[in-house]
Amino acid sequence: MDVIERSTYLIAILKVQRFILFFLPALFHSFLLLMLSVLATSITTPIASAQEQFERPKIGLALSGGGARGAAHVGVIQVLEEMHIPIDYIAGTSMGAIVGGLYASGMSSDDIAKQMEQMDWISMFQDKPTRPERTQRLKDDDNTYLFEGRVGVSASGLNFAKASVIGQKFDLVLKSLTLPVIEISDFDNLPIPFRAVAMDITTGEEVILSEGDLALAMHASMAIPGVFSPVKLNDKLLVDGGAANNLPVSVVRAMGADIVIAIDISTPLLKQDELKGALSIISQLTGLLTRRNTEAQIKTLTKTDVFIVPDLGAIETMSFELVTEAIEKGMSAAEIQKQELTILSIDKEHYQSHVDEQSGKTKQHVDTVIHFVRFENDSKLDEQVLRDHFGVKAGQPLELDKIELGISKVHGLDIFESVTYDLVTEQGKTGIVVEAKQKTWGTDYLQAGIELSSDFSGSSSYNIGLAYTAKPINKLNGEWRTGVQLGEDPGVFTEIYQPLDSGARYFTHGGLSWTNNVVSLYNDDISRPEAAYDVAEWKLRLAVGRNFGNWGDARIGVARITGNADVSIGAPALEDIDFDDGYFFAKGRVDTIDNLDFPRFGTSASLEWLGSSDSLGADNDYDQVNLELGHARSWGDDSVIASIGYGSTISGDTPINNRYELGGFMNLSGLNRDQLSGQHFALITLAYQRRFFKSRFISTYAGAAIQAGDVWEDKNDMSTTDLLASGTLFVGTDTPVGPIYLGFGHAEGGHNSGYLFLGRPFFK
Repeated sequence: MDVIERSTYLIAILKVQRFILFFLPALFHSFLLLMLSVLATSITTPIASAQEQFERPKIGLALSGGGARGAAHVGVIQVLEEMHIPIDYIAGTSMGAIVGGLYASGMSSDDIAKQMEQMDWISMFQDKPTRPERTQRLKDDDNTYLFEGRVGVSASGLNFAKASVIGQKFDLVLKSLTLPVIEISDFDNLPIPFRAVAMDITTGEEVILSEGDLALAMHASMAIPGVFSPVKLNDKLLVDGGAANNLPVSVVRAMGADIVIAIDISTPLLKQDELKGALSIISQLTGLLTRRNTEAQIKTLTKTDVFIVPDLGAIETMSFELVTEAIEKGMSAAEIQKQELTILSIDKEHYQSHVDEQSGKTKQHVDTVIHFVRFENDSKLDEQVLRDHFGVKAGQPLELDKIELGISKVHGLDIFESVTYDLVTEQGKTGIVVEAKQKTWGTDYLQAGIELSSDFSGSSSYNIGLAYTAKPINKLNGEWRTGVQLGEDPGVFTEIYQPLDSGARYFTHGGLSWTNNVVSLYNDDISRPEAAYDVAEWKLRLAVGRNFGNWGDARIGVARITGNADVSIGAPALEDIDFDDGYFFAKGRVDTIDNLDFPRFGTSASLEWLGSSDSLGADNDYDQVNLELGHARSWGDDSVIASIGYGSTISGDTPINNRYELGGFMNLSGLNRDQLSGQHFALITLAYQRRFFKSRFISTYAGAAIQAGDVWEDKNDMSTTDLLASGTLFVGTDTPVGPIYLGFGHAEGGHNSGYLFLGRPFFK
């Protein structure tokens, strides 16, 4: 008797068994069932295997949402794989959709675990490119204290982003992980049929995603309101599906599952004594909505289903640093219920056949040549601007890293809300379609900021500022910015930055500004100034330059200055000064620093020459050379930063508006702000910092620095023996409103100062 005949025979026996159970009196049940069981077991092992192959129950996974707690799903699946339990259908919500979608795409549980453990989750929840990825123009914004938050400006008024994160990096990661199935649009054709559950934010209805872009469906299912912007899909605005169906048992059952393995990793509700603030109340309200539909789904489970609830303890929704622990908790939960799961296991041979059949549905894009690149661009930028920044062209091999780099560069133009790509096949040829969606809240925007400082000895200052940026003002992504600053160092400015070609290799940059600050002059006694001037000046500056990728630029230009310096402290014999200055300049710089305030890696270098000339209206001729070098390196959470600053008036005499100044926090700490000024300066810094805390919004550091530096009036007096030593202890926090420092500085000569410092001013 062959395998199929035996299988048919066994099925017939089971049918007779059901007939007997239904019709014959209970008196004969035991005898007949015993006889049939003996007859069934007389059929050899191949019969059982055939039943499993042709008649085994279909098994579905229902994976709930729960943020970082969802890593426990991976641990459960690892145990299911070890036990040779085949999965025929998967439905997931939120993080359950992420894990479920990846598993459905053909990734093994071990590979998913590895990806989750290695992933930079904080970066995943940020849209802004990292500093090394930004253009030099955008890096210049770090020199101001403007808040990261922007308010859009359009003809309709002021507009706000729908959420703090669009999901740009999130999309790219999901796209790369699902690349082998990127051309599968019907989720029934995935290695494992899959459904993602989202919610229509306009109606509150459950939306079951069964086709389209797998990565986008997974994203939509996890678009947490207030964190991620809603995902527009099929004319619906979709958000996280947790409030609609957090444990999609009904969904996977409708797909055809006979037996459901449901895994609930949702966050438990808080007890009364745990509700201690507004945030906990809001969290509880969200939890109640989720819990209600979860309980409804649990009630539909039958005795043949398996319900697993990992004990995740204190692991919270955003505890992504604990994904390894969550995976282990998931494995433990599945191990505890192994007895229930064993009945679903099949032999190794048929399990491997099942896995091989599923893996055959994936497509690896190996040595694929790109035949075309097409853009869907709804901005005013010329398409060639996008092409030049994307950099991937027809005829090149398909390399995922280069595609993602190109997408990041297009997004770095700071015009688009999101930039995504698809690999498509048209007439047998593979191409890339890049979709760039302009910011819905406006590309013109307002930014505000504040800068505060105090030395705890009566000296304090503040500046508040507001800037308006209009971009793109033309098809080459020109930018116009105007700002005002009020406080200790008031000023106004307007400037235009204009790329000269579609690749932004060449540019012009011009601006007009008015500033007002105080310049103090000291003799040998640096405890108090001999004189102080209130210096106000107008400056017109024009330059043309060349960008070198995102790591540096060079420029040459001309500046014209006119102003006055009024005596605020000094002998009666001192007079107010009117001055005019004009100079040519040339400057080159390299900047790969990751964070200007708390650097952990990268290099910063600049070299500048200024040549003042009476032909430009200057009162006197002079030349200056300025050099700055800095490098940061990290080991884990520990970082060392070294820097050198040097400036010298190599000929002539510097006017009062262009003197070098030292003094203040991390600028010879212990001295007052800009306490020293002269025609030459040198400053050496060596600092150590340790990062104690890191989250999506803030990071906290503590550290120390030693410095040596001084200023000189006469170049011939410059000597290392004159350098003033300084030391600093500090704690600091990097926040969306700027860096905050609390520190203490001591400078040679008994000068001590405490510091409370927030932000950076426009003008200093």
